[in-house]
Amino acid sequence: MLRKAFLVAALGWGTVAGAASPHEFTAQVDLRFVAVDTPLTSFVDGGLGLLRFDEEHDGLQLGFLMLDYAGPVTDTVRATATLFATDDGDKNPIDMTEAFLEWRPVPSSVWRWRSKLGAFYPPISMENRGIGWQSLYTLSPSAINTWIGEEIRTIGGEVSLTNAGAGVGRPFDFGVVLGIYGWNDPMGILIRQRGWALHDRQTPLFGRLPQTEVVQFGPDQLEFFAEIDNRPGFYAGAEFSYRDRVVLRALRYDNRGDPAATNGNEFAWLSRFNAYGLRVEFPAGWTFIAQRMDGDTAVAPSPDGRGAGILDYWSDFAMVSRSFGRHRLSARYDRMQAETVRGAAFFDSWQYGHAWTLAYFLDLNDSWQIVAEALRNDSRLRQRSLAGLPTAATEDSLQLALRYSFGT
Repeated sequence: MLRKAFLVAALGWGTVAGAASPHEFTAQVDLRFVAVDTPLTSFVDGGLGLLRFDEEHDGLQLGFLMLDYAGPVTDTVRATATLFATDDGDKNPIDMTEAFLEWRPVPSSVWRWRSKLGAFYPPISMENRGIGWQSLYTLSPSAINTWIGEEIRTIGGEVSLTNAGAGVGRPFDFGVVLGIYGWNDPMGILIRQRGWALHDRQTPLFGRLPQTEVVQFGPDQLEFFAEIDNRPGFYAGAEFSYRDRVVLRALRYDNRGDPAATNGNEFAWLSRFNAYGLRVEFPAGWTFIAQRMDGDTAVAPSPDGRGAGILDYWSDFAMVSRSFGRHRLSARYDRMQAETVRGAAFFDSWQYGHAWTLAYFLDLNDSWQIVAEALRNDSRLRQRSLAGLPTAATEDSLQLALRYSFGT
């Protein structure tokens, strides 16, 4: 199936190669050699491992096949759509992660409006700035941005307003953003059942993951983008940018879920968090990035309406990266924690962990890229005891990726 999809993509992209066009098509194939040392089964197969691959998947693996399109609909409206295939048994062999329209009217002052409508990522990640919401610095993004890729998508609309300092000779910009969305009521289920993870697998819009092995309630397959309580969620944030060298963001996210609402198969979750991010570009190709997220998620009816089961969670990371010529080297340190503060008798979820990631990128030319990554994740996860496993585990991963990209 994947070979057929790749052939169709290659033929389609080949018909436009070399032609001047405002329509941007990109196809990327990522093949990996994987070596993992872990006592756990990956969450992709229903286990409590926090990496994408486990020891049963050592050797040659498909990292992904990505197809991305971006192009104009009118002079001020642009369309974007991204599809991924990961060959790991998901419901659809190839599926969509984002699809949206973006409207940028011609500015008449220093204020810049932008509106988006469709399915897309909220403006949180400071790492995932590449095509297809990929990290520019590592194969596996931080725990924060891993979770965003797993459970969070804006399916709705977003409006942002930016004051561009260049128009008045000022070296900085500032702006605000507001998003309204639905179909995100299951958000929080994965972090409560399995905890924070580190990997590059994005959940597609129509995809799913198996229920973890210690959970004996709810559906066998987790689907993350569903509307259960008919209550829209929102996020609101602000950004400050100095000459594009310093970017500072803050955002409040609230899916306004009703913990008592159910569709007969699963409950809605009330999930809220604050997110903060900083990126600084230094001379000589140095970059520093830091992010933090803290919040809570709740599920099931309770007399006070807050939810019978409540989990508090937080994570942060710091990363240093340097690009030089065709090379980029990055090092990141993550911390993560989650703790049940209500309903422990029903399901006691607790996690504390930290992780180190070291990655090296080499651009061989405009089409070929080699990426090497070493990751160590040390975690304590109370849920493992329910499966007869030690709560503490160290998971080591080495990945060597060969990527080929082509398009217009």
